[in-house]
Amino acid sequence: MNHADIDAIIEVHRLAFGKEEGEDIAQLARDFLGLPDTISISSERDRKIVGNVLFTPFNFVDHPDANCYLLAPCGVLPAYQGHGVGKEIMEASIEHLSSVRTDAVFVLGVPTFYPRYGFAPTDKQTPYPDLMSAPEAWMALELTEGSVKKLSGKTVAIPQFMRPHWWNTSQHG
Repeated sequence: MNHADIDAIIEVHRLAFGKEEGEDIAQLARDFLGLPDTISISSERDRKIVGNVLFTPFNFVDHPDANCYLLAPCGVLPAYQGHGVGKEIMEASIEHLSSVRTDAVFVLGVPTFYPRYGFAPTDKQTPYPDLMSAPEAWMALELTEGSVKKLSGKTVAIPQFMRPHWWNTSQHG
């Protein structure tokens, strides 16, 4: 990935998340893009990146062989929202993650968006289960049949995502 693509992806997230969260999410995207295990899926219109979703490793301490990812952030430039870009990047992502033998993908996100792509609320722990005030926002997509059922116990995200405020659902609308 070249510097222009990285800058474009960071800008997608900055603008998609607006004034309140944009800078924090853009920094998170910048951090994630610098990690070797991050999976980045983008959508382009007129040779310009207009949507992006990032996936980082998500581990269950008692199940080290499970190949799971955390989906975040997922952003689309405001001018392109509502035009199928989110659907395009979600479908491409699921296809790619399936091809690399991912067991499951987890997301703390909008409960009305992600179920369209097979995500369902899950009882698996977040890294900070005591901060979960909106359980319907914590969802999983099982890509290897039967894999989610086997998972249990403590979870760990990458260091940049282990800050409690990312997991406090009472702070998000």
